Amino acid sequence: MTWPHVEHDGILCLLPNLAEWDPDDPFDVAMDLLNRSVKLVEELLEGSIVERDFREEFVTYWGYRVHSQGENLFSLVAPAPPSRMVRVWRGKGLEVAGEDEDAIAKWVRRRFGDKAQVKTEPAAFLWLDAPLLPVEYPETAADLHNLAERISGDARALLDQVAKGEPDEVLALLGAVGRGGAASIGVKVLNPKRHKGRPRAPDAPLSVGFRPGHTPQPLLLGRFFGANPVVRTLVQRADADWVHGRGQDARTRRVLGATVVLIGCGSVGAPIACALAQAGVGRLILVDPETLTWPNVGRHPLGATAVGRNKAEALAERLQADFPHSHVEYRAYGLHHLIAYNEDLLAAADVIVAATGNWVAESALNRWHVRQGRGQPIVYGWTEAHAVAGHAVAIGQGDGCLQCHIGRTGAPEFIAVQWPDGGDIAKEEPACGAHYQPYGPVELAYVNAMIAEVALECLLDPPEQSFSRVFVASPRRIASLGGQLTESWRSTFGDVAEGVRTIDRSWSSAGCAACGPGRLDEDT
Repeated sequence: MTWPHVEHDGILCLLPNLAEWDPDDPFDVAMDLLNRSVKLVEELLEGSIVERDFREEFVTYWGYRVHSQGENLFSLVAPAPPSRMVRVWRGKGLEVAGEDEDAIAKWVRRRFGDKAQVKTEPAAFLWLDAPLLPVEYPETAADLHNLAERISGDARALLDQVAKGEPDEVLALLGAVGRGGAASIGVKVLNPKRHKGRPRAPDAPLSVGFRPGHTPQPLLLGRFFGANPVVRTLVQRADADWVHGRGQDARTRRVLGATVVLIGCGSVGAPIACALAQAGVGRLILVDPETLTWPNVGRHPLGATAVGRNKAEALAERLQADFPHSHVEYRAYGLHHLIAYNEDLLAAADVIVAATGNWVAESALNRWHVRQGRGQPIVYGWTEAHAVAGHAVAIGQGDGCLQCHIGRTGAPEFIAVQWPDGGDIAKEEPACGAHYQPYGPVELAYVNAMIAEVALECLLDPPEQSFSRVFVASPRRIASLGGQLTESWRSTFGDVAEGVRTIDRSWSSAGCAACGPGRLDEDT
């Protein structure tokens, strides 16, 4: 901790984590490391990099001197100026710091359930103009108090305000900007009555000698911020900016402020919902009337514990706990009910994703979209037989609608793969009408990723013109199942030589019965 890049046992830290080296040429590797060692030591002796590197990598070096790795200290506080009062919730074996009690309560209840009790205490966030050097790390409560006094603004007053209530401990988050961006570190000051080395009894209050509430403030604060040692700790950032891109993804703010309604939580819709939640969608509403059954489990994100439950409800519950900074809702009914009784939810969405595999439902959604003037994009997604091809159709604000290139019975105008011998494209359970497609989650993953990608594109940059994106599997897989590319695909895009392929197609207006001049009225 005198020189950066020198470990406590004398080992020199020379290479970045992603450095490459050749194990078959040990001589050159050794010479390169020796040359790097010489250069590092020369730079350290000259002194130009010492202070710079300690400050730029302050979280790393702070971590060498912490008393706690911060495994149970989560921060929702954005590490940015100014210094300010924040709050902290202390649960069983867990602490969560946030800007205010409301923000913490939302996070805790989404993470642990509505019954979680949330009572917060004040804490301080202190913004540093420059990260601390090792010699500046606070050892005692007095050191932290003096550090706060040196910080511009009312940093010391914030610490004093937190300590006035005589809490069991005062939490101070110290924020600064390093080479990789802003970060926070933590310091805890234990109430002196908890420190057994004090001359007073371990349970003696700071107000000893005075009536409760009448201890002179200078004396009270002097006792709190005295020679008792602090607890230096790391901080686990759990705020949305950090979770979705480590604070470096410019798209995060836009996505966090968005609302997406996803209709259909089956083997296509559910993985898309997971992808959108991972991408950081701030409000996600899942719609599906069906329950999860055992045959669904093999290609669905939900497993055996959700069998018998409504798909939308069970998936929303899981995603809400996994992403407590987002808001995940569900509606356990079908699309027709949604349009009839809750169309304001559709109208408020930034993007709607339909993955029902049900033409009756999606044609109704399409007509609703046309009537509403196409205020927001809708992405329709489906697979072809055996999941060897998949389609994502994004209907934008321009002319045209879903039905422009889909027949009135739901047959797409364009398909990528055909089955000359009838292709055993569907299987049937030993029950009437129980047909299914025999593909698994691995094959389906390509299609689901493509549809999710189109949905995210429409969210970040809503398209004016409608378009279609088509995925086609490798020729080897198609042939092994008895299929071949259609003439429509070949004439437009040629054969797929090797591997998979994804192409974009226009989805122009065709003046169909749903959006053309002679379209049927709403009642029809």
